[in-house]
Amino acid sequence: MRWNKAFMVSMGMAMFLSFQAQASALQYVMPDYYLGQLVRGILKVASKTSHPEYQVLNAPEAQKKAQAALQKIYQYPAFDYTYNKVSIVIIKGIEGEPNGFAFGNNIFITQSMTEVLSSEQLTAVIAHELAHSEKAHHMQKTPLPLGAIVYQLKNIYESVKAGKWPKGRDLVASIQELIYTGGLAMELQADCIAAQQLEHMKSKGLTNRATDLNSATSALMGFDVTTDNSDDPSAIRARALVNKVYEQGSCDIF
Repeated sequence: MRWNKAFMVSMGMAMFLSFQAQASALQYVMPDYYLGQLVRGILKVASKTSHPEYQVLNAPEAQKKAQAALQKIYQYPAFDYTYNKVSIVIIKGIEGEPNGFAFGNNIFITQSMTEVLSSEQLTAVIAHELAHSEKAHHMQKTPLPLGAIVYQLKNIYESVKAGKWPKGRDLVASIQELIYTGGLAMELQADCIAAQQLEHMKSKGLTNRATDLNSATSALMGFDVTTDNSDDPSAIRARALVNKVYEQGSCDIF
C-alpha cells in the first residue's frame, strides 16, 4: 500500500513536471518567438550605430520594478500564458518619450516609463504588451509570407549594421509595419486581455484594476484620455475600457 502511494505521488510529480516542460517549450515552436529574437538582434546592432535610443541599460531599479510587475501577473494569472519566460529589456529611449513595445517573448521598456508610471500603471502596460505576444499579433495579420518577412528583416539588420539606415526614420515603427498591420482591433484585444488580467488580480485582493490601463495612457500622454470624445484610436480604446467591453466574455470579439 505504501509502495502504491509512493508510486502514485511519483507519477503525479512526473506528469506535473512534464506539463511544465511542455508549457515552457511551446514558445520555442512559435514563429513569433524567433522573429522576436531577430528583432532584438536588430535593435542591439542599431543601438551601437545610429540609434542609441535602443541601448540596453544596466538599470537595476527600473528592472526590479518591471520584473515585480511581470511576476505579479504570473503569480495571479487569469490565463495559461504561453510565454512564461518573458525577457524585459530596459532601453534608453528618446528623452521625454516614455515607451514600451513587445516582440515575441521580449518586452522593451524605456527607463523613463518605469519612472513616470506607478507600479499599478506599469503592471497594466506589461499586461497589455504580454497580451500582444500571447495573441501573436506580429504574425496574426502578416501582410507577407514568413520567408519574405525574415528576408526583409535581414535586409534591415544589414542596413543598420552598415550604418545606412536613414536618419529620422523610426526603426521600430518600420519593423512593426513590416511584421503586421497594426490595427485598432489588435490594440482593443490586447486591452481586453490585460483588463481581464488586472480585474482577476483585483479579485485576489491586489490593488490592480482595469482602469489602470487608462490611467497609464493618461500619464504617458499628459492628459486624461477618458475626456477625449474624438475618433482617435486612444480615445476609442479609452471608451471601450470605460464601458467595460472586456466584461462581455471572450476578447476574441475584436
